[in-house]
Amino acid sequence: MLKEELSFKQEKIINSNETASLLGAVGIEVFSTPMLIAFMEHTAYKLAQEHLSPGETTVGVVVNIEHLKPNKVGDKILCTATLKKIEEKKLTFDVVVTFNDEIMGKGTHVRYIINLEKFLNKIK
Repeated sequence: MLKEELSFKQEKIINSNETASLLGAVGIEVFSTPMLIAFMEHTAYKLAQEHLSPGETTVGVVVNIEHLKPNKVGDKILCTATLKKIEEKKLTFDVVVTFNDEIMGKGTHVRYIINLEKFLNKIK
């Protein structure tokens, strides 16, 4: 059951397919902001998914983050998502990514609980 203040953590090692250079910022071989956002979203998704009923999932609708420090390929980073607010099907998370206990990204992320089958039928 979802409740406020639940948290989930996951680690990853930054790989060469996640750099700013590969997204068009030639020569900037650091973890890209889009990949940071994806890591934050995935962490919040996993937290929610553990507590949903069969057939339910979540979709991300708002991301408001700061990418504060660069990281290089090979760095191990940690993301923590904390469920701060539940408003019916709207879930608001605080997300923080650290490297060696130093914050390199933080912000908020909003997801909505949906019925997967109904959602997919709407886009057919």
